[in-house]
Formats: sequence, C-alpha cells, structure tokens
Amino acid sequence: MVLLRGDLPYASPRYQKAVSYWDQQEASYNGVLGGFGYTSDLDVRDSRALLLKAMRVQLEAADKGTRTLTALDCGAGVGRVTEQLLRHHFHCVDLLEPSRHLLDTAAGQFFCSGLQVRRYTRPFCALRVFVHGPCRSRYDAIWIQWCLLYLTDVDFVSLFQRAVAGLKPDGLIFVKENICKEGFVLDKEDSSLTRSNAFMLELFQRAGVQVLYNVKQRNWPKELFEVRMYVVKPRTAQQNQQNERHQEQ
Repeated sequence: MVLLRGDLPYASPRYQKAVSYWDQQEASYNGVLGGFGYTSDLDVRDSRALLLKAMRVQLEAADKGTRTLTALDCGAGVGRVTEQLLRHHFHCVDLLEPSRHLLDTAAGQFFCSGLQVRRYTRPFCALRVFVHGPCRSRYDAIWIQWCLLYLTDVDFVSLFQRAVAGLKPDGLIFVKENICKEGFVLDKEDSSLTRSNAFMLELFQRAGVQVLYNVKQRNWPKELFEVRMYVVKPRTAQQNQQNERHQEQ
C-alpha cells in the first residue's frame, strides 16, 4: 500500500480553501462524512455491489490466484473506502489525498493493522502522476469518491484524460458523487460544486470516457444530496472518431 500526498493542480484560492476546510475537520469517518458517519455502511454496501458486478471477471481471476489487482483511492481522506471496501478485493491499494491531516490518520490506521505502508512525502501534481513514473498502467481500478466536486470543469476533464494512462488495458474508473437535480450548486463554505447527472455525463463525454454504469445510491437520507455511482472506461479510437463526426454534424 502506498500513501501519496497529491498537491492540487493549481495553487488557486478555491483549491487552497477546500484543503484548508478539510484540514480543520475531525479525522474520523464521521468527520469526513460531514457528521453523517452512520451512512458509511449504506454507502459501502451499494459500492461493493457495483464493484462486484463491474469487475466480475477480474475479481474471479484474482480469487483463482491468476491475477494480482491494484487500486487507487483518490481523495482517500482517512482511508474509509479503502478500509471498508477496497482492501477486501484488491491485493494493493494506493491512497491519494491532498490533506496531510487526513492522510496521516490513514497512515496510522494502516500501520496499526499490520499492513506495509510506504509514503511519498515530496509534493507533486496529482494530475501528472498517472502519465509519468510508477503509476502508468498500474491500476485495475481507480476509485474517485466525493472529490470531483472540488475540481473545476477544466480540471475534471483533465483528470480523466490523464487518469486513463494509469489504467491497465481492462481497468475501470469508479466515480461516486453528490448530484443535484439540475445545473449545479456551489457551497461557499468548502468550495464544492455539486453537479447534476446531465452535467456529469457531459463532462465524461468531453473527457473521452465511456459510461458503463450510472446507478443511484439506494436508501440515502432524503435531507442529503442524491448520490450516484458511475463506472467509466476510455473510449476506443473508433468511438472517438464517431463522436467527432457527430459533433461536426
């Protein structure tokens, strides 16, 4: 397991404010879930169901001992998703988190569990780690949950365009995000931008990825934003050509 502290792509006031907000939150499941820690089990249950469905072939090969699976947990926080979900299905999970406060807690948690942990403490741009160095073609799955809402549209698209370089040939990207009914909703407190389902699909299209699954989280508290799960993969060259012809028309 590798813990990566990823600098946000640009030192903009918005990104600095977002990291500062999370640096001030309690480093616990309840803290990273905004005081709704009881939703963690609901979240993980539906996430596991989708993971098992989308990666059935890869997981069966891993169970037979013919394949070793590696995942990346983006916006890992205190390691909640890794602890409750990913580590039970992957041989290795790397954690990427811009908040040192939260990542230090994750490191302590996994040290105590007896797992071997390596930490990269030097700053680097999170959007570049997939293109160069050890992360290229490394991952069977990249899990991105509740962190795309902190990226601008341009950086959202750039992240996916670069992240595909980190995938193995049959690798998949899993996305789980808050969703509003239409347009977007800006939260000035933590600088997050909640997008509609249509907005998300438009950005996936611009990023050049194909949406395989688009699933609503079940039994979610009504006082919270709807949550949707997406599974995407890179579009083929033929699909990109067809898309370009469609846009020209």
